[in-house]
Amino acid sequence: MRGVSFCSVDSRPQRQRGFIITVELILITTVLIIGTLVGVVAIRDALVKHYAQKQSREVYVSDANGSVLGKALDFDEHDAPRIPYIDRTAPAGSDGVQRNFRALIGVRDDRFTSREPVYYPTANCTGTPCIKSSSNELSDSYDIAGDGAAGAVSYLSALQAGPNYAIGNSGTDLKGFLFRETSAACPYTPEMVGSRYVSQKVVPGLPCETVAPARGTAGTSGGGQTGASGPDITDAYTDCIVGTDITGAIIPCSCPSGYSSQGDVISAIDAEIQNSVNVGIDATRGYVKNLVALEIGTICCQDGYSLAPSNLADTVAFAILVPSIELAMGSVGGVDRKVQQTIESVDAVLFNEPTLQCVRDGGSGTTDPIAPVIDASVERTLELRLAEPVPSANDVSQNALAPFAAPFQVNLPENVASEDWVYIPPDGEG
Repeated sequence: MRGVSFCSVDSRPQRQRGFIITVELILITTVLIIGTLVGVVAIRDALVKHYAQKQSREVYVSDANGSVLGKALDFDEHDAPRIPYIDRTAPAGSDGVQRNFRALIGVRDDRFTSREPVYYPTANCTGTPCIKSSSNELSDSYDIAGDGAAGAVSYLSALQAGPNYAIGNSGTDLKGFLFRETSAACPYTPEMVGSRYVSQKVVPGLPCETVAPARGTAGTSGGGQTGASGPDITDAYTDCIVGTDITGAIIPCSCPSGYSSQGDVISAIDAEIQNSVNVGIDATRGYVKNLVALEIGTICCQDGYSLAPSNLADTVAFAILVPSIELAMGSVGGVDRKVQQTIESVDAVLFNEPTLQCVRDGGSGTTDPIAPVIDASVERTLELRLAEPVPSANDVSQNALAPFAAPFQVNLPENVASEDWVYIPPDGEG
């Protein structure tokens, strides 16, 4: 039997594999690709030109070695650019959180500046630096022209709820270092301030001014440094320093011709004098009972002079306690041993000067050629805090501004026609 073979035929149509490239598809693809490339190039060129123009308008500050300090935010009244420095080394707050604060620093060709000053206990801005609390406009707000409530206060630190920052003395050069406020109290009181570093002033030599006692009204101040010698320092007239006797009766006395009363200076520190008097009275326990301190009379300085601030409260308190002790113990001007012991006990607790001195208003009070004209005063209510140098984020052994060398300079506008955008990183930021 013959075999029969069967074959099956798939009658379903075969699907076409691939596609047909037509002229229309080639044309569309070419237009899309070329158009996209042209558009990308145009966008690139526009962005480069935009950044080149933007960079031409922006001002970057760099030092003599080419290190960029940062981009200027604005300019001060002397056209000096001001840049933000970010302090990344500030200690953690009471909540244990470490925060970075900004300090606004002005940059001139030879030095750094700040709105806030740094205070020092001695002349020529030497000794332990201190800084006032932020936004302290009620105490020391004199501007560079000496106008009250107009300058010397930076609000940036207050807005950050952080420490106050200021440029202080960096040694013998003009560059200046950055300092910040600490939580520790200043080791000396406002009346012991001998000078302050006001970096934003334009003055010959170092921007350091010697501080004189407050006169009670803004803008009227004397000058000088207690303990110096020369024509700017004279002894005060103290024959009228006692104003009443032990019964409270007023003792008539007035300043001689050519002298003026320093009652405004004394009134400004009345509370401090009373505190010193109370300390002195406590020291007399065991020697005299129920000591009644005499009232303060008048202290006089030659016309054109003002009382020097050094230990003024203690010195005045001591001067009126001595006759009180002598009157209470019945030995005025005598050499009674018990009287002398009582006076010595008071002298041991009060840091009084041997004499009250007056300094010439606007005088120098020092022969140091780098100390500029003296025209500052500091209120007794000023709250000072110990200042510490801000360390560099890269090297904590040196100040944040120590690595930068003068003269400082700014970048010049780029030629935007070249459409070259040169990126300048702020590598000097802390």
